[in-house]
Parts: sequence; C-alpha cells; structure tokens
Amino acid sequence: MRKVYESLRDTCGRECEIIFVDDGSRDSTRDVLLELLGEDPFLRLIAFHRNHGKSEALGAGFRRARGRLVATLDGDLQDDPAELPRLVAKLDQGYDLVVGWRRRRKEDIFKVLASRLFNTFAGLLGGVRLHDMNCGMKVFRRKVLEDLLLTGGFHRFLPLQAYWKGYRVSEQEIEHKPRQHGKSKYTQTKGFRGLLDLFVILFLMRFEGRPGRFFVGLGAVCSVAGFGISAYIAAIRLLEGNIQSKYPLMALGLGLLVFGFQIFTLGLFGELLSYHFRSVRAVEPVVIEYGEDTGDGRVGQEEAEGTGEPSVK
Repeated sequence: MRKVYESLRDTCGRECEIIFVDDGSRDSTRDVLLELLGEDPFLRLIAFHRNHGKSEALGAGFRRARGRLVATLDGDLQDDPAELPRLVAKLDQGYDLVVGWRRRRKEDIFKVLASRLFNTFAGLLGGVRLHDMNCGMKVFRRKVLEDLLLTGGFHRFLPLQAYWKGYRVSEQEIEHKPRQHGKSKYTQTKGFRGLLDLFVILFLMRFEGRPGRFFVGLGAVCSVAGFGISAYIAAIRLLEGNIQSKYPLMALGLGLLVFGFQIFTLGLFGELLSYHFRSVRAVEPVVIEYGEDTGDGRVGQEEAEGTGEPSVK
C-alpha cells in the first residue's frame, strides 16, 4: 500500500484527494494505511468490518469522493498509477468515462483468454466494443457516478452502464505489469458468475423501472399460444368426435395456459412492487472512516464523541 500511495502522490501531487477502501482485509493492510494517515492528514481511509466485495467498496469510495474527476485503481500495482494522466487526457477529448486497456497482460494464458471471451461477449450484448471493460484503472466525470448501479458483481460493467445511460465511453491503452503483491482471486467459477451477472444487468437495464412488464408480456404470449392450441384441439373434438393422436399437443396447450397465467400474475405482482418501491436505497455496509472533512477546511481522523475512537458509519 505504501508503494501505491507514493506512486499516486508522485503522479497527482498534493492537490489530489486519495481515498483508500479497505474491504475487510485480514493482513497488515489497515495498519500500513493508518501509518500513512498519520503522515498525510489529507489522506482518507474507509474500512469495512468484513469483506463485502469490490462493488460495495467502489460504491463507498464514490459516495465520498469530492473531485470533479474520479479515478479508480487496484492496489496490486499491476496498473501503474503513472498511466492516469493518459486516461485524463483521453477524457478531455469529450468522453465521460475512459477505461484502461491492458493490451499486453502479464498474466497466465487462461485468464487472458477468458477475459477476451468475456469482453467480446459483453460487447456484443451490450452494444459497445471495449477490449478490457473490467480493468481496475478507470477515470470518470463526476456526473457519471450518479447513474451507476453498484451491487453484487456489477462493478464489472461500469462502462456498459455508462454507455446505456447515454454517456460517451472510450478506452486508453496502458502498460500492465506482473503482479508484485498478493495473489489473484480469479477463479473459473468467478468467470461463470460474471456471465450470470451480465445477463442480470442486461435485464435490469433493458426493463429499468418496469421489470414486471417482461413477465407480463411473456405470460401473455404463452397464454395466447396455449389458448390457441386448446381451441384447435376443441374444434377437432367437436367436428370429428375425438382428438385422434393429438394428446401431446393438448398437453402442450394446457401447459402453456397454466404457465402463461402464472407468469402473467407474477409480472403484475412485480409491477405492483416496483410501483411502491421505485426509490429503494441500498444499505451501505458498516464502515470505519478516517480522514473525513471536519467542516472547517481541515481533514483529519473523525472521532466518536467523547471516546477518542474512530466513529462507525
């Protein structure tokens, strides 16, 4: 963490606000960050009591960032902080979000191929072609952050979300270094979960504010198809006295009727819930925050009243 901090200060200078988010680490990370906080009163630290995942960590940092531009960076130093000015320069060309492109990744071949497959698939479904949308180095205009959905594993799709909201998205090639600290947490199951998250967020964005209508429409289609098949079977029975060998078709028609009615009512119930809870706010994990603005122009460690300990938020 000290190397990350020093690289950021060398690149951005003292005028840059730096926020570290400790996602419930079990090693000495928080101790190192607290030492840095004692050396630099303008540094800020957000610490979770337990691990909540990268989406929640980014969300906590975004809500407290005060700059006109906001950048994200992983703590493993594989993405060099010195590359940030290149992304900012790209942003100045009229874009709202610029994501790093690790064109020559210093990782095992399986992870590289899985990433390329994922990015290709996500680009085809999402409508915007990016080579490395899950790169940890990104630069945003502040207005973009207000429209991003950060929960579960949706941090992987921040460029897609911004594009769907009408913002201009681009990428900038950056140098990628071998991992110097820690171990990669990537697994094959995580890649599969990423694909599931992609389908979920595509559904949420496509039917934003009205998810029940998808099921209402699906139920209506199935019900109409089931009614048509059943009417056909009934006509054969009335005209010919029997339905001949069309029992499988009759079963299909009845099944579609039942399935369609259930999905239709589920969609109506979903619309009812959506109508009443459109403004549901996400519950933020309990955090300990250091370096909060004191209101008098100074930044220091926030303390609970009368305790001398960091306050819990």
